[in-house]
Amino acid sequence: MGKTDNHLGETRNMGQRLHGEDGFYGWVNMGVMFFFNISTMLIMVSFGVFLPFWVEEFAWNRGVLTGANTLMMMLTGIAAPIVGLFIMKQGAKRAILIGNLINVCTLALLSYQTQIWHLYLGFGALIGIGLSLGGMLSMMTVINNWFIMKRSIALAVSMSSMGISGTVMTPVLMGMIHTVGWRNTYLIIAAIVLILSVIIPAIFLKNKPEDLGQCPDGPASTQHEKQDAEVPVYKNVYKTPVDFTAKEAVRTRTMWLLVGYGTMTFLAMNGLVPIQIDFLKDIGLSDYQASWVAGVLTGIMAISQLGIGFLGLRFKMHSLAIISITFAVIGFAVLMSTNSLLLAFIYCIFLGIGFGIQSIAMGNLFPDYFGRTEFPKIMGYSMPFTIIISSFGGPIAGFIRESAGSYRPAFQLFLVFLIIAFFLIIFAKPPVHPSLKKTHS
Repeated sequence: MGKTDNHLGETRNMGQRLHGEDGFYGWVNMGVMFFFNISTMLIMVSFGVFLPFWVEEFAWNRGVLTGANTLMMMLTGIAAPIVGLFIMKQGAKRAILIGNLINVCTLALLSYQTQIWHLYLGFGALIGIGLSLGGMLSMMTVINNWFIMKRSIALAVSMSSMGISGTVMTPVLMGMIHTVGWRNTYLIIAAIVLILSVIIPAIFLKNKPEDLGQCPDGPASTQHEKQDAEVPVYKNVYKTPVDFTAKEAVRTRTMWLLVGYGTMTFLAMNGLVPIQIDFLKDIGLSDYQASWVAGVLTGIMAISQLGIGFLGLRFKMHSLAIISITFAVIGFAVLMSTNSLLLAFIYCIFLGIGFGIQSIAMGNLFPDYFGRTEFPKIMGYSMPFTIIISSFGGPIAGFIRESAGSYRPAFQLFLVFLIIAFFLIIFAKPPVHPSLKKTHS
């Protein structure tokens, strides 16, 4: 008992040393998730960077090739309900460690692939399982456990590293492939994931503030002061007064409108990201120009994610989500006529803002509307629809490119999906908890 108390005391003292006198450990967790998201994004962007080299070396069909990325996303979605239950019982930390140990081993094995079924088994199946356990759902659960009123900032800061990673790592990966080859580059990625998504979380990550005798947003002793100081900031922000159970959430129209909004948006995003470098090379850009353009897209996403984090303290996340779709629609309209480096940068600005805002909006709207008590289960029920359907974006674009000789017809289709998403999010208003319906009526 004495050793346990000493360990808890040491943990609290470390938090105080790292993040001020109040010793709120949530900021440590946010930092861990910041670096965690770098390695997650690195895994995801690597497929699009490697794709042209696989086509060149193995002469694999683009549509068939992108199917491996689709399989990865489908498995992530299919496993989501089970993963949600696992996280509620075992904690997000254990899911992150197990999932990313699978990722590390698989990335190392992928450096030896010679057949397309190797890619499907490795990146499609095993990485799919690894990311389902140790990916986005676990990360959002950690942030949601530790933050409520400041969730938008915490989620924005932690997820902004994905954009930063994409901006820096896309051209870096391209340089490494040209220098040491794509096989050795996979080994380097495996080492980075081991450090950022296994070793660091194993040492520092804590599942819930209650585990350290703390509460969301800060220690109980400072809550009264914080509420007095921050009421003007939060007066326009909606947070459900009563948490929904998963069963209650799935019975609301709002949840399925949010699922539709996310699905249509991610379908367009996932249709572009895996083939973007190949498309840019089609219009005459060099490898390095294409990689820098792809990096700009994720960089703009990172900047907009940070901005939305602070705006989320003052404005309704629902309104910001509507703005995100508006920017994405404009971006795809520019993308359809892109034939130069200048236009490529312009569409990246609009799509970066749109996709950046959307990613933070989705991460906030679900807990804002339904609460944090059964967040992993609620997201676990919604993710199969969002992820599985949106995973077909890459193959759709790839097969259209093979048959039509251009990606532009695919971009036209994705623009239609974004317009549908615009109307879905407009009607996705906060639901009223069943226990409060009599009061509202």
